[in-house]
Amino acid sequence: MLCMLPQASKVMIAVRREFGCEVITAQLFKTPTITGLAAALLHASTDGEQEANIVPRAMFSSQERAAGVPCSANQEQMLVLHQMQPDSSAYNMADATRLRGMLSVATLEGALAFLARRHESLRTHFVERDGQVLQAVYPADHPRAAPAVQRRSLAPGSGEEALTAVLDELSEQPFQLVGTGVPLLVVLIAVAQDDHVLFVGNHHILR
Repeated sequence: MLCMLPQASKVMIAVRREFGCEVITAQLFKTPTITGLAAALLHASTDGEQEANIVPRAMFSSQERAAGVPCSANQEQMLVLHQMQPDSSAYNMADATRLRGMLSVATLEGALAFLARRHESLRTHFVERDGQVLQAVYPADHPRAAPAVQRRSLAPGSGEEALTAVLDELSEQPFQLVGTGVPLLVVLIAVAQDDHVLFVGNHHILR
């Protein structure tokens, strides 16, 4: 069953996104049929008590979000799966963009900092207090709010296989979700003086 959890969780995330109802992954194992899942969705959509217990993050003040607020059901589910498989990269999401021509690293860093100021998800990290994991948001002017850009360089004459190997390595690097900052990885890989690849990876918990 353990090996099936990532796939089952992805199914339930898709269901939640499509129907807007909170249904835990365990439900899929409890009622592993379309009929059973449909019944669970119907119950979730008509359960006023459950809906009343869901508090959107936007309802908290910026000071409260900075200090830490309860995680969403989706985030709690991700945290449980992470506790069970802390070295798993099953929920890593990654993208790589080729940047050709002369590159101003300072401008790139400034653009990423601007994006982080506008989007709280890029400043969200997870802290543990009194045995409970909370989601917290770095204020826009916090030193750790802007994504840190790591730098790597390929050896001169390295081919595309070497670049692919580096990207695969970064994509499979597991995130430690609690107490280690935003689960976001930004790496600028220098292929040549006028050829770079920008790798951006994050854990699905930020989505």
